[in-house]
Amino acid sequence: MKLALFIPCYVRELFPNVVKSTILLLDRLGYKIEIPKNQTCCGQSLKNSGNPTKLPKRMDKIFSEFDEVIGIGSSCVSFTKSQGYPIANKIYELTEFLYKNNHLNLAKNYPKKIAFHHSCHSIRHLDLNTPSELNIPLKNKVKSVLGCEIYEARDECCGFGGVFSIKEGFISYVMGREKLDDLLEKNPDIISGVDMSCLMHLKAIAEKDGNKVEFKHISEIILESLDRR
Repeated sequence: MKLALFIPCYVRELFPNVVKSTILLLDRLGYKIEIPKNQTCCGQSLKNSGNPTKLPKRMDKIFSEFDEVIGIGSSCVSFTKSQGYPIANKIYELTEFLYKNNHLNLAKNYPKKIAFHHSCHSIRHLDLNTPSELNIPLKNKVKSVLGCEIYEARDECCGFGGVFSIKEGFISYVMGREKLDDLLEKNPDIISGVDMSCLMHLKAIAEKDGNKVEFKHISEIILESLDRR
């Protein structure tokens, strides 16, 4: 299969370490991926602000030659899936892709205590975990992929929401404050998740408090675990 990596614009600019860990992880698992140099923003921030944009259509065109597309983060992947172009049927968030291809228990011997933030798009759009409000049996793809013990806080929004955090900064902060307190309840060594946007928001609040807890993307945890084997 011909695989491509979709790198959200904020991840490319702010978290090159996560791009690197994702590429190295997929390589370790035997996948050859291509990274189209002409990829741009998926258009989510523009659409969420009520502005017309052709970026989703451009996304579809850029990745049209590939069989499957792996995205770093559930938010942009979820948005891309919602736009109705053919790419919607072949784009997967990284954890979603790993689970689909039966890559399980990849971090089963991870030595540090992890608190995991389940971002809204990941569980309510991409089905990586079961939202508590549905009151149905739990299905946790993230835990299956990791295979290690993780503390899972209440599946409430962290308050980031992209444009929301700019337009409603105080509410965004209060929501993040409550979510961070919940994640820190078990004194974890690391707070992890699939979306660096959420982790960025939570990390800023932690740093303001002087809290030194680490924040790591799920790809970094898995790659570290594979390196220990």
